[in-house]
Amino acid sequence: MREYVTLANALTSGSLVAGFFSVLLIFRGDYYTAVGLIALAAVFDMLDGAAARRSDNGDEAFGTNLDSLADMVSFGAAPALALYMSSLYALPIVGVAACLVFFLCGAWRLARFSTCKNRLYYVGCPIPGAGVLLALLAALGAPPFVALLVALVLGVLMIGTMPFPTLSGLRNREELSQVVEEYRQARNA
Repeated sequence: MREYVTLANALTSGSLVAGFFSVLLIFRGDYYTAVGLIALAAVFDMLDGAAARRSDNGDEAFGTNLDSLADMVSFGAAPALALYMSSLYALPIVGVAACLVFFLCGAWRLARFSTCKNRLYYVGCPIPGAGVLLALLAALGAPPFVALLVALVLGVLMIGTMPFPTLSGLRNREELSQVVEEYRQARNA
């Protein structure tokens, strides 16, 4: 396992640890600290990608798989659980269903991620952004029907094909605008 001990994998592990502790805090009803840990996981997620691009350790598959597992805990399970425990418990069956839809769409989004890589955009909404937004709703105690609607919309956006710009795409706006125009034309055809 020594060959897998890299800065990028350590940062990814930090994201996973933050997600794990956020779940524990959700069970204690401490949504604000749990959301803080989910936000910390997002910082680790950004840093691990940068660290992985800077180093060429030759085994990208391990890091990619570890990152997806960390994302499922930190941005899939933890936010869905937080939203259910904070507001969707008021809608027992529908609330669980909405959280499950969000969780499953996140898993499908992550499974598709490695097959649809583009330096300018992500295909579908990235799960870290969706997870942080869902966690914020949980901490704010969103009304159940608002929480329900947002969870379902974010789930659909994650498995959809709408392009979401990467940092590189934001720096290369001209190329990105061409991609967006192609997407619009394809949608209107």
